[in-house]
Amino acid sequence: MKTTLLPRRFWSAAVLMISLVLAAMQSLHAATPDERFLKASESYAAGEFADAVYELRELVNEGNFSAGALHNLGDAEWKVGRHGQAVLAWERALSLDPFSKNTEANLRFARYQARVDAPALTWYERYSVALPGGWWSAIASAGLWGGVALLTLPRLLGWRRADWHQGMAAVLLAIFLLSGPALLGVWKRSQFGVVLEDETPLRLTPTREAETLVKLPSGEMARVERERGEYFYVRADGDRAGWVRKVDFARIWSP
Repeated sequence: MKTTLLPRRFWSAAVLMISLVLAAMQSLHAATPDERFLKASESYAAGEFADAVYELRELVNEGNFSAGALHNLGDAEWKVGRHGQAVLAWERALSLDPFSKNTEANLRFARYQARVDAPALTWYERYSVALPGGWWSAIASAGLWGGVALLTLPRLLGWRRADWHQGMAAVLLAIFLLSGPALLGVWKRSQFGVVLEDETPLRLTPTREAETLVKLPSGEMARVERERGEYFYVRADGDRAGWVRKVDFARIWSP
């Protein structure tokens, strides 16, 4: 009796098909972001702070940003002794939800522990903190384009221009102009970063052999003015300025 062997291409196609089916089944059973957030919360409640940090970092690194996830990540980072990372997470959470009293309280406590002050803000930066940064962009766009539409559409469409058209257009354009300083403040605040490691050297030049001007505590905030290679040139309160390594410092939001 003669046995017919199946061609190699058949077996290759079969293996590929099985792999695709297994991958599809695995994706169906993969945990959703909400399930992973819940798992991280359970780990934190059980005192397994390192596991909570791992889960929450994975969520954030995958782009699942939310004020709640970042706030909880800061809590977990603080518990494992990574105070600079905790402040970074809380600052990011507060930029998304400036109304969170819990996040504000955590930042005040962290600064008290580190003996550092909150960064000095200009008037337009303080103005911009009143709402999340994305809201200011939406308000400015609505004000500008709404005002332009009310001024131009009646003429283009042959409508009779009413007094309320001009009045509403003036209000919307005023809203656009008032949101300008806030947008400037949002941009200026995007230059802030956080010192991640304790006793971080602030150097005179961007080299490892450079003179150390002062050492910065973890959790202190500073403005990034420029960068060169592996270093940021930053300015902290008290007019302390110099170079820090990028691995020891992180922007609140990357440009």
